[in-house]
This record gives sequence, C-alpha cells and structure tokens, in this order.
Amino acid sequence: YALPVMGGGNGGGAIPLSQIYADVTGGSSDSYYAFAIVILTIANIFAIMTAALLNSIGEKKPEWTGDKKTLLRNSTFEVKDDSNEKVTMNDIGAGLFLGVAAFTFGRVMSKSVLPSILGAPIHQLAYMIIFVVILAATGVVPKSIRLGAKKLQSFITTAMTIVIMVGVGADMDLNEFIQALTFQNAVIALLIVIGAILGSGIVGYFVGFYPIDAAITAGLCMANRGGSGDIAVLGAADRMELMAYAQLSSRLGGAIVLILGSFAFSFLM
Repeated sequence: YALPVMGGGNGGGAIPLSQIYADVTGGSSDSYYAFAIVILTIANIFAIMTAALLNSIGEKKPEWTGDKKTLLRNSTFEVKDDSNEKVTMNDIGAGLFLGVAAFTFGRVMSKSVLPSILGAPIHQLAYMIIFVVILAATGVVPKSIRLGAKKLQSFITTAMTIVIMVGVGADMDLNEFIQALTFQNAVIALLIVIGAILGSGIVGYFVGFYPIDAAITAGLCMANRGGSGDIAVLGAADRMELMAYAQLSSRLGGAIVLILGSFAFSFLM
C-alpha cells in the first residue's frame, strides 16, 4: 500500500514499481499496477483535500507557516521566477539531449554497471533521477540548457499526458481495478496520507522548516499523482510558489521509494 502512494506519482512511481515487482517476484506487473493505481488515485484525492485543510490551519496558526513562498524559517531565500527568460530552439534541443543522456545513464547503470545492490535490482528511473539531481546540485549544466529542458518538460506534461494515459489505460484490466476499489483500501490510503503529513511536518520542523509547508511539499506532494498531483495539491493549499520544492520531493523522493521497493520485493516477499 505505502509504496505506490509514496512512489512519486504514476509514470515515476506506480509503473516502474510494477516493473520491479514483476522482475523480482515473477508476478504480473499488470495485476500489481491495477492495484497500485487505485490506491494512488484514492490517496491523491485525500492529498488534495488535506492540502486545503492544512491551508486553513495555517491561516489560524500563522506561526506554523511562512509566506507561502519558502520552507525555511528565519530565511529570506526565495525561488526566482524565470518564466520570462528567453529560450531558443537550440536550448530546447540541448535540453532534449540532456534528457537522453540521463536516460542512457540510467539504462546503462541498471543493465550493465550496477544492476543490483545487495541483491536488490535498481530500476533505471532511480539511477536517472539520481544522476539529474547530481547535475543540478553541482551546477554544471548552463542556465540556458536548464531553461530549455524546463520548456521541453512543460510541453511533454501538457501535450503528451493524455496520450500516455491512453496507453496505460488500454493495458489495464478494469475488473482488477474495480476489485481494488474498496472501503478498506480507502481507509488505508487515508491513513498513509495522514502519516505522510505528520512525519514530514514533524521532521521538517526539527530541521528548520515550517511544519505546514513541509507537510504539503514533502508529504502530500509525495502522496499524490506526480506532476499533475503537485499542481492540484499546491493549488488547494494556495502555495503554487512552492512548486520547485514539490518537484524535488516527487522526483528525488520517488527515486528513493523505487530503491526501497526493490529491497522490499527482494527480501520481504
């Protein structure tokens, strides 16, 4: 239950988790995905509802939240708006090749260089995300290429999401989907979302974050359906300025969950 919800979405969570499940256990990836997407969808709804609730709590307890633009207490750090920056076709092309390079790195690492750690297979998406995070943290990628990659990502998420979902839906067994849609699963999904809120909020407070903003970005933005879920959650919480933090949570957190899922499937099943 917890892995699909906390996996960082559909394409970056439920789908690769299904592939890992099939590779490790020999079971059906379709069967696992049919269950995972139901739990994830239910949790996504609860995440949006609780985001609005946390926003209301923040209005009543302003000391628990900031200006809705930053996570850090006692800090003036802000994420700069680069939406008006000029992006050329060369920048977008370079962003595309950067994405291909990251994909290739993940593929080579998962298939040839280090396919498993301590007997648990590591999915190529986990390697790819870790590689991208290292590039971002070191600052070796020029700003123009980063903006080009961002523009390309925006196009893919707006123009290709429906196509991707059609492909996923065409391969889904609706009977398994309906069987997984039960009251018991809804209760468990709600408890996982509540756990994500409490865990991220409490830990966030002790490391210097506002607890409500940490609960929304690190908790709810992990328990939703990825990029589209981040938009819905931040919109409900009136904190769209925290999108950068939400994306980091979804992607890096999702990679960590994929690695944990590999170990769980290898040693606990």
